[in-house]
Amino acid sequence: MLLDRWGRPVTNLRISVTNACNYDCFFCHKEGHEIEGGEMTPAEIERLVRLLVKQGIRTVKITGGEPLTRRDLEEIIRGIREAGVEEISLVTNGWFLPERACSLKEAGLDRVNISLHSLRRDIYEKITGVDGLDRALKAVDAALECGLVPVKVNVTVLRGLNDDELWDLVEYASSKGVRIQFIELLDIDPSLRRYHFSLDRFEKELERVALRKEIRELHGRPLYYLDGGTIVEIVKGTGNPFFCMRCNRIRVTSDGFFKTCIRREDNLVDFLSIMRGGGTDEDILEAFKRAVGLREPFHKLPGASPKYKDIVEL
Repeated sequence: MLLDRWGRPVTNLRISVTNACNYDCFFCHKEGHEIEGGEMTPAEIERLVRLLVKQGIRTVKITGGEPLTRRDLEEIIRGIREAGVEEISLVTNGWFLPERACSLKEAGLDRVNISLHSLRRDIYEKITGVDGLDRALKAVDAALECGLVPVKVNVTVLRGLNDDELWDLVEYASSKGVRIQFIELLDIDPSLRRYHFSLDRFEKELERVALRKEIRELHGRPLYYLDGGTIVEIVKGTGNPFFCMRCNRIRVTSDGFFKTCIRREDNLVDFLSIMRGGGTDEDILEAFKRAVGLREPFHKLPGASPKYKDIVEL
């Protein structure tokens, strides 16, 4: 396992397998990266993950764009599973999931996060640019039927659009027996700031009714356990040093770069050209270690400073 200079372990890999998407969500941050090259092949992804498992990577989350636009996604998942990770999860808008949920499960996928930004057809379409609410709801049912559990629905909260249906979404999650994650809009794009909605008040409401509260290791995210078994997770990355100081994630772009933080584009580390140029496993691992060494919390606690001069290998 590697610790970055701030003492944060790197155990989670978030892999974007494509920048393509059949949706047009107006707030999409595209994983904080504009793609310049082509996509990695299944064999290249498997080789990378197999190497990084030896460096302490335990879990992999597959993202896009929309990952299911790739017809070879089952092959990608099989390769990742064979590489020896403990868990593989997937983020999807759900459009293609009803027909492929079981094949993805058979390939080795453990669970899914399905974006469900509204339960109202007109608002859903206004947010995503697609009349896809029915498909998303079918995706939740298909994921449950095929055993991609725990299913989690993701809601990016947007002022003036869906901020008035948070409890309706909690009720929906409870009725289906799925988890729900509310995400504050990141302040990456100044033109979208009018849609930012603070979840502070909603969190206070959750605290009043929750049976208990826990803090996840990842990002220090709070989990609220409600009567009936519903779990509500809150994701607040903007201006939140506790979120950044507890990040154990490194990102991989679909065009083959290590990306140390969704908010930074100035310290990408290329590994795909090394791989395609005949580089050895050691060469690729050196690129990974260089990326870990560049990791830095975007938001820091007052007075925080690096614990180590360089990365530490445990």
